[in-house]
Amino acid sequence: MVTACNPARQAQKGSIKTRSEKYLMKRLLANQVNAEWLGTKAKIYYQDEYMKQSFTAYIRMKKDSAIWMSFKKFGIEGARALITSDSIFVLDRLNNQYLAKPFEYAQQEFNLPVGFQGLQALLLGNPVFFSNNTETGVDGTRYKFTQKTDNLKAQYWMDGVKILLNEFFIEDFRNKRELSYKASDYQSLADKQKFSYFRIFNLNSPDLGTLQVNIDFSKVEIDVPQKMSFSIPNRYEMVK
Repeated sequence: MVTACNPARQAQKGSIKTRSEKYLMKRLLANQVNAEWLGTKAKIYYQDEYMKQSFTAYIRMKKDSAIWMSFKKFGIEGARALITSDSIFVLDRLNNQYLAKPFEYAQQEFNLPVGFQGLQALLLGNPVFFSNNTETGVDGTRYKFTQKTDNLKAQYWMDGVKILLNEFFIEDFRNKRELSYKASDYQSLADKQKFSYFRIFNLNSPDLGTLQVNIDFSKVEIDVPQKMSFSIPNRYEMVK
């Protein structure tokens, strides 16, 4: 009887209990990572139709303010970026060039279906948006949310035991863009919050085709102020 009532075993057998929308939403919100500061180190693998690359990234974030990134290979910094709610700045260390554009440029260039808040949520491993138009149900051993707006549809899958987000799919009807996300290797942070240390992103659009980004975090620190040094050397040429 103890074995039969174990929720983990029930989930493995595909017999998880049906839950109300209110309960699942409450758990989903409660399991979000909440941090004023984020500092990470990660291995990143990037692939599109034309190239493959892997490198080390240092990513720092101050909530609702800025995202700072440094990309290194063989210990040498190749690029540095600073993203705010309205701007993006990139230093190309290899070619002594820099880019300064509105944030909308990054959305258009990479066909991102999310804004700054959504990008921040992706780094933390949180849902990227919510809608009042919601449907919930059971999908195998997982719970599923489906949410819709006039131009977006989002689907979230959470494991049937801890209700942790492990996959979502966003479709932007208006701009014909799709973003999928898978999260795994959840570990406890210093304050017991659960953080996914491995992520897979797939972005598909008519302009860029399909690109994939894998992020494997090896160090995560929250609520510790981070340095975000960013200055443009005089010798750098602006990319127009």
